[in-house]
Amino acid sequence: MTLETPAPVQDPALGFRRVAPLSFAQERIWFADAAAPGNPTYNVPLFFLARARVDVSALAAALRSVVDRHEILRTRYRIMDGRPVQQVLDEVPIEVHRTDLTGVPDAADRALAEATEFGSTPFDLTAGPVLRAAVWQGGSDGDAVLLLVHHIAVDGWSLAPLFEDLTVAYRAAQGRAVTDLAALPIQYADFAMRDRAALADPRIKSQATARAVELAAIAGGLTLSGCSARPAAPDGSRHGDQRTFAIPRSVWTAATQLARSVRATPFVLLLAVAEVLVAQWSGRREFLLGAMTANRAEADLHRAVGFFVNTVPLRCTVSPETSFRELCTAVRAEFYPALSHQRLPFDRLTAEVTALRASGRAALIDVGFVLQNMVAPAWDDDASPWCRPVVLGTATAKFDLLLTLDEFAEGAVLTVEHDTERYSTHAVDEIGESYVRILTAVVGSLDTPVGKLPGHPRSFPVVELAPEPNAAAMGAPATIAEAERPDAERRAAVELFATTLPGGLAAADRANPQADFFALGGQSLLAITMLAEAQRRHGVVVLPRDFLAEPTIGGLARLLAQRRGTDPPPDGPRPGQPTHPDTLRPASSVQQRFWTIDRLPALRTAYLLPSVVEYTGQVDRLALRRAVDTVLSWHSALRARFTLDRKLRRVCYRTDGAPATAELVDASSWSDDDLHSHLSQTCWSGFDLAVGPPVRAEVLARGDETLLVLVMHHIVADGWSRGLLLEHIAAEYREPGHLDRHPPVEAAELSSATVEVRGVADVVERLRGAPIDVALPFDQPRAESQHTLAATQTTALGVERLAQLRDTVIGAGSTTFMTTAALLATVLARRSDQRDFLFAFPWAGRDDARSAQVVGMFVNTLVLRVDLSGNPSWRALLARVRDSSMFSFRHADVPFDEVVAELHRERDLSRPPLTPVYLSFQEGPEVPLALGPRTGARYRALDPLHLKYELELMVTDLGDDLELTVSYSAHLFDPPTMAALLDDLKIAADDLASDLDSHPL
Repeated sequence: MTLETPAPVQDPALGFRRVAPLSFAQERIWFADAAAPGNPTYNVPLFFLARARVDVSALAAALRSVVDRHEILRTRYRIMDGRPVQQVLDEVPIEVHRTDLTGVPDAADRALAEATEFGSTPFDLTAGPVLRAAVWQGGSDGDAVLLLVHHIAVDGWSLAPLFEDLTVAYRAAQGRAVTDLAALPIQYADFAMRDRAALADPRIKSQATARAVELAAIAGGLTLSGCSARPAAPDGSRHGDQRTFAIPRSVWTAATQLARSVRATPFVLLLAVAEVLVAQWSGRREFLLGAMTANRAEADLHRAVGFFVNTVPLRCTVSPETSFRELCTAVRAEFYPALSHQRLPFDRLTAEVTALRASGRAALIDVGFVLQNMVAPAWDDDASPWCRPVVLGTATAKFDLLLTLDEFAEGAVLTVEHDTERYSTHAVDEIGESYVRILTAVVGSLDTPVGKLPGHPRSFPVVELAPEPNAAAMGAPATIAEAERPDAERRAAVELFATTLPGGLAAADRANPQADFFALGGQSLLAITMLAEAQRRHGVVVLPRDFLAEPTIGGLARLLAQRRGTDPPPDGPRPGQPTHPDTLRPASSVQQRFWTIDRLPALRTAYLLPSVVEYTGQVDRLALRRAVDTVLSWHSALRARFTLDRKLRRVCYRTDGAPATAELVDASSWSDDDLHSHLSQTCWSGFDLAVGPPVRAEVLARGDETLLVLVMHHIVADGWSRGLLLEHIAAEYREPGHLDRHPPVEAAELSSATVEVRGVADVVERLRGAPIDVALPFDQPRAESQHTLAATQTTALGVERLAQLRDTVIGAGSTTFMTTAALLATVLARRSDQRDFLFAFPWAGRDDARSAQVVGMFVNTLVLRVDLSGNPSWRALLARVRDSSMFSFRHADVPFDEVVAELHRERDLSRPPLTPVYLSFQEGPEVPLALGPRTGARYRALDPLHLKYELELMVTDLGDDLELTVSYSAHLFDPPTMAALLDDLKIAADDLASDLDSHPL
């Protein structure tokens, strides 16, 4: 996400003296914090011992002096005009927490343990400060100090100026020296603006594209022996640990001298050792490693504190036949030119490479390498009151593996930071020891062939690359013989099919246990309705994912037989008394994502759910307003207030807020332009989720026209909720007090926020390898941040075309939804070289029958993979899509965010996560319930319209025809392009209908 460079702002009244954009390096850190608030991954806990008893008041004064000198240490991060910015505050409070451990047994161990815990406490970047301090006094080893800084404000190079300035200020505060610190030539905010301006140069953008092409040629997905599949964390975080390995002084010194003999820096030689290590442990000759560079080429940056570091991807080629000397030459030839790219933002390169790679893998770098060779502060007795600091672990990891080398008086230390769910401690110990063995062998002889270097233990065989997922079509779901079905369950299944399906059930189908719900015209929402009816009639809870594994009469009969007697009877006991409104409840993963997105004003409009209902006939507007007020107060979700609980590190909410009330607006004198302007403002203004309520309503009176404007935040409501609210409003309007006879069920009672979800790894594996972007026919390029303004076009497939299409595909067991997905992928494939697609689509998520009457955010986003590789026939393609659809249905409770966290880690804000295409289906047009027998109701088209995705295709089954509505980003597509896409869908439908065994491409 590139931001324009605003001029510095002076505004003492606001408590800060200047505003600047974030640097590209900071932007990545900021986005990670916004996506997972409270995650300590980017905490930097600096723990050290004092050489004498710490003067706590002097330390506090010294810290204030350092913070005053370095603006970055008194900076907070806010959203302004839809963009993240840094605000340099006039001052920030810096407190030093003191703990007296005098006389406490094992005081040193306790100080270290408490410092480790303190080092993992989260920061609030929106409020600041980004620096904290604590002192533990009375330990046998002396006083211990922890400086905790957020990485957005500091990097490894910063330690020298930070501690040197702290030493001078500390001695001055003690009255033992005079503070004499020259003014800094540049502050970090100045660098950030310079950084933005430099990278706006078109030549730099061209350079980034060229470099991305080079990197994309190297396969991604670097895994070493001992690596296991990692389940995606809900917030995208990684659990981590560190292991350290000593390198003797003799080996380290010899390595430094040998580097000069091959006309290279020690960094090049040590990186070459890392390349040998990775080649041995991965079984690959070509791969990418990430080198951390200081990115401080300008002299005026050398004394600055701040986060300048950038990750530079390096192409690595390791041949067993070459000598290590030759490898060093090759590494030098790659690394030095790569340094010219160290200003290219890592996230920008990642996005470009992801778009180029056919595999679509999001993570560009899995293994990183760091040599801490910056100028270090003097740690001898005369120069510093402190011993050398140690960076404590935060139980998190930034990469799968990160190798860091630090030099000490007695030698060097290799630290291996690792993702604990990816690599075991045993595997990491072997990897670290392997590095030391290789380095030791190298200093003995530079001319040893790489293939003969020691390192890889015999207990770890060289791994082969994992094959791509097999996308071959599966056959129809297995069926179970009719004899195995108890007659009662079979009759119940038949009746449920018959009363739910649009056309009922023919006699032949009633007798056929293999009659397929979807082939007979069903779709996912109808399946939810049918299973809710099964619970109401028979007291049996059948989960949608279980039914969708075998969506036949026989399959439903089996599930009814299995579940009977294990569930409460119809209208049976509800959960215990509803939780008290002020109880803090955990938000679901979907709600946590929506809360994060709401912090980004550029995207927040897309997560509003506005409706404008136009009622005709005689409407009692006061009665309508009273009905709306009653309904809004009845549903607890509409009183929710959301907050980030930093102790729990998750978003939570209460439902104790005041309910929204409708405003009666006299619009009789308004012009059409007045009305349009008012509706636009009302429908698309955001909510303060911390204050609530997350809903607003108006009843507009304009002549004979009565409009109900109802706007909800998606965090508390989905499409089902909107229809439900309008039904309740109509019922309450007709019969005041209607809702009083139906005690409400709260969404929180049905929430799966704390339920363990299984199957994430299966979904990730199923989708892995598919591109996480779609080659769409853009008329304009994407901007650095996604625009949500949209337009729509609609067409009908045609009665005759639809009839022929249905006759053709019914034998393939393909539903209208599945067929449309195949057609859309075909149209996009015909316009590009892409053959493998991911489409997002909604799942109602209302497994419990009681949820049918509950307002809440139950919808989960599922991902459908449509694979046209190998140019299958239409028949084979439909089978693939059916197989993929059934897999998605069976894993419908796997949170979309967990899938994104694994497959699309290096997200930016230029496009939606994982895929820019959204596909949905509905049975018949959506029509709001009228208020009475002599009134009508219809939805008024929203103008303007905002979307979450770049391209959304809504398919509406009108019975004898199919309506196709494409909604699209107005910033990316011109209307003729979308009209052509709709025409292409019709052409593809003709091709499919004419010959099921022909090929789409």
